[in-house]
Order: sequence, then structure tokens, then C-alpha cells
Amino acid sequence: MANIIRVFFLATITLVLGCSAETAKRTTYETLQNVRQQECLKNKSPNCEKREYYDDYERKRKELDSPKGHL
Repeated sequence: MANIIRVFFLATITLVLGCSAETAKRTTYETLQNVRQQECLKNKSPNCEKREYYDDYERKRKELDSPKGHL
């Protein structure tokens, strides 16, 4: 629970400091990935997912959003 509060606090500070929307999205995404990874390792789960980096996530998202004729 403390990690979730920390994530929202960091995201709010990032936005308040006037970072670009892209930087805020990247920071929030990477922070959430870090939290998930830490929780998985903390619980010693053998099924921890491989971390997906923001650039890969964004590329996949844009591919899904693009019209099928413009691939």
C-alpha cells in the first residue's frame, strides 16, 4: 500500500514540476513496473513477468491504434 501511495506522490510531483506529458507518462509507467517487480521479488514468486520497457509498450500501443491499412 505504501508503494501505491509513493507512485501517486511521484506522479503528482512530476506533473507539478512542469514536465512534458510524455515524461510524466514514462515516469509513471516505469515506476509502476518497478513496484510490480519489487512486489514479485518480495513474494519470491517463481512467475515474475519480464519487465516491459516504456518504449516497447508505446510502440505496441501505437501499432494497435493505427488503422489496419496504414501498417
